[in-house]
Amino acid sequence: MSPVERMERYGRRGMRAVRGMLPPRNLRLRLLAHSRRIVFAILPLGALLGLVMTGLLLGLEHHLVPFLEGIFDRIHLLWVLPGLALVAATTWLTVTRTGQVSLFEDLDLAKKSPFEAFPFWTSMAKVIGCAFTIGLGGSTGLEGPAKWLGAAVGVQFHRGIHWLALRWRFFRRLKVQPLTMVVAGASAAVAIVFRAPLSGSLFAVEHDGHVSHEELIPSVVAAASAYMVWVAIVGPAPLIPLPKTYHLQAKELLWALPVGLICGLGASLFLAIRFGLTRFLARYPLVWRGLLGGVGLALLAMPGHFLFHDLQVTQRGGLELILHVLAGTETHRAAILFSGLKILATAMTLAAGGVGGMWICTVSMGASLGAFLQGWMMPETPGLIPMMAGVAFAGAVHEVILVPVVFLAETTGDPALVVPGLLAATVAVLVKREHL
Repeated sequence: MSPVERMERYGRRGMRAVRGMLPPRNLRLRLLAHSRRIVFAILPLGALLGLVMTGLLLGLEHHLVPFLEGIFDRIHLLWVLPGLALVAATTWLTVTRTGQVSLFEDLDLAKKSPFEAFPFWTSMAKVIGCAFTIGLGGSTGLEGPAKWLGAAVGVQFHRGIHWLALRWRFFRRLKVQPLTMVVAGASAAVAIVFRAPLSGSLFAVEHDGHVSHEELIPSVVAAASAYMVWVAIVGPAPLIPLPKTYHLQAKELLWALPVGLICGLGASLFLAIRFGLTRFLARYPLVWRGLLGGVGLALLAMPGHFLFHDLQVTQRGGLELILHVLAGTETHRAAILFSGLKILATAMTLAAGGVGGMWICTVSMGASLGAFLQGWMMPETPGLIPMMAGVAFAGAVHEVILVPVVFLAETTGDPALVVPGLLAATVAVLVKREHL
């Protein structure tokens, strides 16, 4: 056999070996189809929501909120603004005949019938209701409306692909299940609010401690795409910068157990207050609920305004409150007062017809509670117990375990908090399940 023939023979053997290592043809075609949908459907959806959410957040934080607060501050009535949030939101929902809004019910309905859950004009009315509640200072967070808005955009994006598929053959290969677009859109929007793509995707796919693995990959891709848009425009700064870097020690794991126990009891108390206020206010029409809740919110905002130099204790999600308690400048009494005020304000906002999310609110409740415990638990490490308590409290209220841990790592940039945060969140969820 000549050298040339020998080389050809070895080449054919090599090609057969390579083909043997490749997956079957049907599997390769399925992988190609999935990759095509990821590149031409999921990635553009994430980028679109990244642009939309970045514009909304920057407009809210840098223009709308300072404008409104400046007007009311000049007339020394800044503490009244949160009360107007509920009045404006409930009046709008009544005038537009939208009625009581439950973002969680809409998202649950989207799992069964996405198109029924997000009719276009009703969706726009709910978006404006969210803007009234959060923009004027109601005690709710942006992650709830963001998750809902992302899901609604995902449905409209699916409709757009379907319309294009009827006219061009290429788009027929991009059609995916409506629920996949709903979850991907929700993940992308929440990733912008959290400044954390993995937390955003898990927040959309984890329910009652179970992760929907079918939508996990599209949600992660969409969240990463949206976050890259945020980084390109704003930058990669973490949502909650810590005062120092921590190192994992055995005593931190020991303290995580009582922290989780206390946060589980606190979460049960918050939910009991919320359900009690909801039952009490349900007897009144929506507008009257907003008026009564608005009076309550204005009264709850007064301590932060008059005693703590305009500190936003009860307003919005509570990110400013979290950063304040992490600094460790307040007394233990002030910290427990912050937690109590935030619990009452959030329960009042949601019970009276306000629209918004609870995640950042519950983190701020737990962080304030943790600041109260910091004096007895590792006072030499300021900020550690508050963050551990914050994610444990939030995990117990929402009955999730993975989201708090990933949220803690991504939003602080400190992986040493993961293990104690996981222990505290697990204990808190178990305690809450025993009480409610």
